[in-house]
Amino acid sequence: MKAFKQAFQQQHLILSLGLGLFILLAGSVSFTSAWMMTIALFLNLFFTTSILYFLRKQFQQDNKWILIMIVMASVATLIQMLADAYLPGWVQGIGYLLPFIAISGFVLARVETVVMTDTYSDIVWNTFGSVVGFAMLVLPIGLIADLLGLGVIQFANPFSTSMLMWRIEILPEAFRLPIFQGSHGAIGILLLASLWIAFVQQWRGSPS
Repeated sequence: MKAFKQAFQQQHLILSLGLGLFILLAGSVSFTSAWMMTIALFLNLFFTTSILYFLRKQFQQDNKWILIMIVMASVATLIQMLADAYLPGWVQGIGYLLPFIAISGFVLARVETVVMTDTYSDIVWNTFGSVVGFAMLVLPIGLIADLLGLGVIQFANPFSTSMLMWRIEILPEAFRLPIFQGSHGAIGILLLASLWIAFVQQWRGSPS
């Protein structure tokens, strides 16, 4: 649990926003897309750090980063292929972006902790702490973006690109704010994200 708390408190919110922002600008399923990216991040971190933990005896000063990048790229590519094949409804519009997780500074920084971690349980708890910190940023923003931009709370069917698992209309069309949807919604999303980051920083008592 110490590793979880440390990873959660040290979570860099600004960097997380950089990793998750394009999801929220992807269009009409911001909440679903935020969930998909959170799951993809967890799988990337968990499998990459697990593999590297058991390979760390092979690390040399001249090959460490080559091994890390090969494992990260391989895991990310596999996750993208499986998601495209089995979860088309969840990756619609963002499937081609999933491999970018593998080269993000956020993931790279977390993966580097493998070299300095003594126990495998710390690896797992560190992963959970990092992902929970990321989810606390992108999931609420994705939910509010759908609510204010589309007037609905909805969740896509993972197995179909043309169906939703559920959709609840909250706001009538007259009260919806297009500034929170699509590529033109950057200003609204950034404003919302800034307010949420300030709240999360104050709540958890740790600077980003």
